[in-house]
Amino acid sequence: MIDATRFGMRLGTFFLATFPSEFLWGASLSAHQVEGGNFFNDWWRWEQRPGRVEKSASAERAADHYARFQADFDLARKLGHKAHLFSVEWSRVEPEQGRFDDNALAHYADVVDALRVREIEPVCVLQHVTLPTWCADNYGWRHAHAPRFFERYAQHVVDAFQGKCRWWIPLQEPVHTLLMGHGERLWPPGKARPLGLVRALRNMILAHVNAYRVIHNSCPGASVGPAICARICRPLEAESSWDLRTARHEEFWFNNVFLDAVNDGRWPFHPRHLPEAAETADFVGLAYFGRQTLCFDPTRPTRLFGRTTTSDGTPAPAWHFDNYPQGMAKLIHGAQRYGKPIIITANGLATNDDVERCAYLLDHIGVLARCMEDGVDVRGYFHRALLDGFEWNRGYSARYGLIHVDWDSLVRTPNGSAYLYKDACESCTFPPRTAERYVPDWHEDTLEE
Repeated sequence: MIDATRFGMRLGTFFLATFPSEFLWGASLSAHQVEGGNFFNDWWRWEQRPGRVEKSASAERAADHYARFQADFDLARKLGHKAHLFSVEWSRVEPEQGRFDDNALAHYADVVDALRVREIEPVCVLQHVTLPTWCADNYGWRHAHAPRFFERYAQHVVDAFQGKCRWWIPLQEPVHTLLMGHGERLWPPGKARPLGLVRALRNMILAHVNAYRVIHNSCPGASVGPAICARICRPLEAESSWDLRTARHEEFWFNNVFLDAVNDGRWPFHPRHLPEAAETADFVGLAYFGRQTLCFDPTRPTRLFGRTTTSDGTPAPAWHFDNYPQGMAKLIHGAQRYGKPIIITANGLATNDDVERCAYLLDHIGVLARCMEDGVDVRGYFHRALLDGFEWNRGYSARYGLIHVDWDSLVRTPNGSAYLYKDACESCTFPPRTAERYVPDWHEDTLEE
């Protein structure tokens, strides 16, 4: 059981020690998932074929955030957010190879200005999941010149922002994106290419390196870092060396390969070192959603010979996670070895039960407070997501938003979890009444090791 006096808690009354006043409390949004009208990327084309997205949904309109971003940021401000993590849609900025759209660049510059006016710190992601169609048709991340293409794009965005953005993430969740496309084949390109996956990942690392240099050359005071979709994995059969090896391989791929490269230049393939990648991370971004159970499956070489299951062994989709807040603490402590500040770039739960989301928030922010009490340098927490959105192959069946979006009218309605989170954002703590108001049955036992 947690030492209640050490961590500022009293059993039966949830009370966290105060977070620093400069802590980045906020939420995230991904361009293609909420903007609508992104017709020049690989995902838009992917959505057009029946059966690839649940209920044949598409992101044609999504949440219409591209047109409504000002009002959405007004809501974020009213809900106490001090920071916002957003992504730029590469295919809007460069719809054709070498042709850059000044209107799109001006729009994203307006996004940064809108956040600044509301005293919300912008955190910019240059690429999340989608690729421009011209790039996808040209071997995507496997193309030898992909890092140069990305460098040119990054330079245009950085120039458009004119030094108004301090925090940057060149690529968000690169390994997850590749494995969903090449391993699970549920995302573009939907083809199993094990060697191509390794080549693509190396090029993504080099793209990060190029963007890191571009950003620092233009904005010397910027903070640039990677953001990975981290994993805690358990073997289905604890006695099985095959299941155990599968779980370890999964954690290594998701948690170590990209971060090792951009921090220390380590690379597990030939050549064994990427010296140009070393020391190109000013912070470490971790996305965390829960624990996965894995079993060895010899029929799935493109998926690292792993299969996701429930805890009792029932086959489960790749996005199935068990609620395991302690896992976030393990990942945060593990990332300390890089000696960099840590930001939680995404943490959330897909549910239609907002009380469940409230409990999830209490659990994970409680664990975060514990880590900081242990001396870990955590600079921010971004809930996934500010709004409900298009959840890739799951379409609109999964809701992650603090703010509920009615898909017929697009009316935004903050959930109770948005107001629970508002207490943390505004007071940098959870007042004792918070848990009692939103989750009457919640107790600290969920934070036990």
